Amino acid sequence: MVRQAIALTLLLAASNAAQHYYIYYKVVTSGQLVVEESLKISEAMTPFKGKPKTLCTFQTEQKNFRNWAKNNSAKLSECLLFHSANIKSFNSYDSFVPQKNLDILTTAIVPIQVEFNDGLVTIKKIQ
Repeated sequence: MVRQAIALTLLLAASNAAQHYYIYYKVVTSGQLVVEESLKISEAMTPFKGKPKTLCTFQTEQKNFRNWAKNNSAKLSECLLFHSANIKSFNSYDSFVPQKNLDILTTAIVPIQVEFNDGLVTIKKIQ
């Protein structure tokens, strides 16, 4: 009975150690120049329920996800875009000459679980 209680306590502690976030990435380009780029991270109010699927693993010495994401936004956005990317393109022409060219690259809003363990940060998508 004691062993089961210890195992259950360790399991609950490990699940509480994981941080849950919603994450979204967006890039807007006009004429092949980046006009706007944003990486939005919002902490979830309640832990997610579902099966986690590992998206990416990175080496780090940090323990705070927001600080890590700020310093490694290129790696994080690459990870998100690899797993879900949507492109919208808006163009207007005047006599076969492009007048307005706007491309928007986004990811879906992804519920993720972040775990820091032994110098690694593991990002898991909750399905």
